[in-house]
Amino acid sequence: MPATATHRAIVRHGTTCHIEEVPTPDPGEGELLLAPEHVSLCGTDIQILRGDRDDPSPVVGHEGAARVVAVGPGADGFAPGDRVVVNPTHPGDPSFLLGHNVPGLFQQRVLIGASAVRGGLVSHLPEDLPAARATLVEPYAVVRYALSCLATSAPDTLVVHGDGLTGNLAALLAPRFLFPTVRVVVVHRSEAGLRWTREHVPHAVGILDTDPLDRYATGAVALLVTTHRGGTVRAVEAALGSLGERLVAVHPLGGVPPRAATPLLPGVDLDGVRRANTGGSWPPATTTFTRPGLSLTLSGNRGVTSPQLVAAAEALRTDGTADPLLTHVLELEPGVRHLNRIIGDRTRTVDGELVVRLVIDLGNGPAHPGAGRP
Repeated sequence: MPATATHRAIVRHGTTCHIEEVPTPDPGEGELLLAPEHVSLCGTDIQILRGDRDDPSPVVGHEGAARVVAVGPGADGFAPGDRVVVNPTHPGDPSFLLGHNVPGLFQQRVLIGASAVRGGLVSHLPEDLPAARATLVEPYAVVRYALSCLATSAPDTLVVHGDGLTGNLAALLAPRFLFPTVRVVVVHRSEAGLRWTREHVPHAVGILDTDPLDRYATGAVALLVTTHRGGTVRAVEAALGSLGERLVAVHPLGGVPPRAATPLLPGVDLDGVRRANTGGSWPPATTTFTRPGLSLTLSGNRGVTSPQLVAAAEALRTDGTADPLLTHVLELEPGVRHLNRIIGDRTRTVDGELVVRLVIDLGNGPAHPGAGRP
């Protein structure tokens, strides 16, 4: 009998990841088998790997380009060799959340189920989009959607609470997708992050989360929250406490705990506000909170549409503005070593360098034609 086909995968065991040979599935009816190229480690992945979330997938990862390796019967519109991106969030099927409850992209072969293929979650990518930059397609699209939501409130200042890739990407893109004259303030949790933003996002005002926000935000203020789920409510409360009636819009983009609420906004379910825009529908669902001296528009989003991903990919083809955010692009073995340091030490600084975004080369690109086993 022929040997069972295998491929290399980054598999988590507790809070440590190992490179393992795992069985390679054959695509069934309506399914696709993909070979991921470069894949980036996002903040949600880190929370899962640290055990801060209970998502069950043994392999995480949802940001990156891939090649179609095999096409199951009925998966029309695709052929081996096609370059694609997978929308990780299925707006109508909660059983498909790539890298959360189904195996993700941190492996040399990944099976995409019929529900996702049939639902239009797999889209073609341009050939000339660099592989590392392709890992920005999903965060770029998500940030653009969030900024478009906040634009309806016409803020004078955008406060971005969170200094990871998404927060810095929002700061970079705000003059383009919000207003050219908008003042951008990025709230950091570390001096290292503050130094990075000041060097690479010069139009933004960088402050620490212990600094008085009201000194830096002028006029009407919109708040974009890009923190981990444990920091979202605190960020909203800090902005409300510091800015008061000057705060006109809030958009949670990072993690939000189930049924998240604050006594400062009685009756508002922050998680519900975010989930109302699962899949990035437009116009967005919003919630309005009013009380004497305060009128606040709340929106949020959890993913975007596949056409929005395609539009982001097209924009990134020739725009390398956000490339500096990809601070560490590493091959598989050193990439996993960095990943385990980030998880185990609960740090973003590895070997004295701040890791804004770790990208791991899965060995499936043009320079690695024989990587993996079909």
